[in-house]
Amino acid sequence: METFLPILFSLLIGFFFLLGFGIVRIVKHKKELSIFSVGMAFVVMIGMLLFDLIPEIIEMSSELNKTFLSTIVLVICFVLVGVFLLKILDLFLPHHIHHHSLKESVHEHNHHMEHVGLITSFSLILHNILEGMSVFILASESLMTGFMTSIAIGCHNLPLGIEIASSMEHTKNTPTKYITLLLLVLSSFIGALILFFVGSALPESLMLIFICVACGMILYIAFFELLKEIFCYRHEKYVYYGIFTGMILILVMTIL
Repeated sequence: METFLPILFSLLIGFFFLLGFGIVRIVKHKKELSIFSVGMAFVVMIGMLLFDLIPEIIEMSSELNKTFLSTIVLVICFVLVGVFLLKILDLFLPHHIHHHSLKESVHEHNHHMEHVGLITSFSLILHNILEGMSVFILASESLMTGFMTSIAIGCHNLPLGIEIASSMEHTKNTPTKYITLLLLVLSSFIGALILFFVGSALPESLMLIFICVACGMILYIAFFELLKEIFCYRHEKYVYYGIFTGMILILVMTIL
């Protein structure tokens, strides 16, 4: 039972993505929700960088037996790897329009939002695998700490689930779409299972590399994708509602 519960807590994180997907299905005003979710997801991702990934990178870097300069070079290199990985994915994902205008067609806009949803999913899958490992470690030491952490991470993922579902709302119901969403829901669970089977055999330096790559991916999405969407919707009140809601969520998560 003590081993089962930490794995179950990691599965609970994915439930919040499902909740976000369900909210998009229920809400009638899809366009307004999509605009709202872009602003909210941008702030949540910035919060993820400032209060989650960067502190984790600093803490893990200090535990490595390397010089300060070599550690900085290692971190910067793998953060850039994360950025360039998503840039390379641009070549293989559906065509998208980065430049928005008043004359932009609904079809072009839907293609771009589909692209944002896909690359966000790819980066979050890697990020959530690492979070699933973290929850498993914490819950193995204290079930209450692991449970509270999984709830906090889940609340963190809820707006991202809304943003991804809104982005992919007009995407064709292809196997790729459903496989991507399924992996997103199960990614934390997969991370816990990996750690369960390999135990302490996973090197600390490898975990740091994974986190740096995830950090680079989140940076790319926030500043090269979502920020452009926010600029496009700068005259829409719903994007500011989303930004304000994201700030409230980050504040609550920081307190927790």
